[in-house]
Amino acid sequence: MKQTRRTALKLLTAFALSSGLTLSMDSSAIEQIQGGMKISCSSLAFSDMDWKQALREIRARGFLYADLAMFEGWTHVDPSKLENPHQHGDEIRRVCEEIGISPIALHANFNPMRENGFPGLTTFDEKARVGIVQHFTRTADCAQSAQIPLVNIQPGRFIDDRSKQACLLNAIRLLRRLQSIADERKLILTFENHAGSIAEQPEDALQLLEGVKGLRLDYDPSHVVSKQIPLEKTMPLLKYIAHIGIRNATPDNYNQPIKNKTMDYDIGAFLNAFRTAKVNAYISVEYYTPEMRPHIDALKEILIQQGVPLK
Repeated sequence: MKQTRRTALKLLTAFALSSGLTLSMDSSAIEQIQGGMKISCSSLAFSDMDWKQALREIRARGFLYADLAMFEGWTHVDPSKLENPHQHGDEIRRVCEEIGISPIALHANFNPMRENGFPGLTTFDEKARVGIVQHFTRTADCAQSAQIPLVNIQPGRFIDDRSKQACLLNAIRLLRRLQSIADERKLILTFENHAGSIAEQPEDALQLLEGVKGLRLDYDPSHVVSKQIPLEKTMPLLKYIAHIGIRNATPDNYNQPIKNKTMDYDIGAFLNAFRTAKVNAYISVEYYTPEMRPHIDALKEILIQQGVPLK
């Protein structure tokens, strides 16, 4: 155990040096980071199951690392209903130890008003913003107790009757508050460069990252491909990457099946860019609907063929 922790700390230090992080090495949550570009699997594709069964299914497919989802009104546990976050986190840790899997990220989305079309972090509704902080705090407490080192959230959407810059600045103000909560718990906070979000375009994602000290990126090539954004245009973002999501994609569709055990885009180009930039992050197989589960194993094998290890 001591040797494992020393190795984890060495890998985390390398991550910190490449990403500009300042670390407190006495944090048990931080010590759980294994580091390296290794393969993980998201529980989003198992949203028709409870979280325990989802983790067991992921482990049965040969994965040693998992991302656990908590999307309001969608997957496993709603952040608004997470009334005993530390107790739930303890249960996650116990179950993961029992089945032999390491939870390396918690993915969450917040909709405190439970409204259709809720814009997320860009909202100008003060009551909703207070609710997001409350629900994020519960999620962060859960991650801390579960010894999950990273929390990933969705960055929100532009609002039709508000300027683009006003939406970005509104999200930055809220992200600063969420980042401070993550810092208090020694967690890494990331957001995703999701198509249709305020972080879809690299220059807008960069504004968020530069506007919130310590904030990091969950980079998903499928959104880059679907929006026909050149890989080169995303290069300034690579130094901020702390998590990576992977699935097949084509122009205008970021959720494509695997056909004939091949990708529709050059996944090797992305992986080579990550390696050149010395990115140190888990790469998660991130299909997000149950009907896409049959393609998880094929994508895992493609990553292995590309030199990304399972452990």
